[in-house]
Amino acid sequence: MTQNRPDFSDSMKQPSDKESRYCTRCTRALKACLCDYIRCVSHLAPLHILQHPTEVGHPKGTAALLAASLAKASIHVGETFEDAPWLDALMASPTVRCYLLWPDESALTLSQVRAQCAPQAGQVQPDVHFILLDGTWRKAYRMLHSNPALLRLPRIKLGAIPGQYSIRKKPFPEALSTLEAGYHLLSQWEGDEGRFAPLMDLFTHLNQQWHDFAQGRRT
Repeated sequence: MTQNRPDFSDSMKQPSDKESRYCTRCTRALKACLCDYIRCVSHLAPLHILQHPTEVGHPKGTAALLAASLAKASIHVGETFEDAPWLDALMASPTVRCYLLWPDESALTLSQVRAQCAPQAGQVQPDVHFILLDGTWRKAYRMLHSNPALLRLPRIKLGAIPGQYSIRKKPFPEALSTLEAGYHLLSQWEGDEGRFAPLMDLFTHLNQQWHDFAQGRRT
């Protein structure tokens, strides 16, 4: 299942089903809607988010917020993508280069990716697409190794960045939420942290909302 960027018209803020308690823009419960903090950010490289089914609708998930904030982002839900026409088309295109964000020993830095994609004499500069896996580290690892097409992709890394996702358990200090990963990836790729700052503002509001909720519950 593929979910394109949500409709940002005012009529989409409330659900069409009057019985629903969820916002159709940010996919969160209406009482926790974050649409007022979502700003659409333009960017160069399309972002494809492969989301594990258990993350769909997760109240602490950030993939939907990331996709809603980016002009060229999409969410693809599933565990295997062997029969995904969109992925097959990207892999087969001679003008596209896909990179998977997966920080292992073989992963390239973004500087190395820029060097690889620099236009050569007589050749067209390839279009770069980025792929993120959205799920716990264990589930993301399973998704990667269940999809031969993903295993064939070149991998990229962002360097050691302390994660700020304080409302969900992290397996290690540098573990990033999907929204954080998208922010750091695109801002580093384009060298423009300021333009992507709305992503981290939204992330801050999400964390604060959960901390306020937890504090109210304790008191």
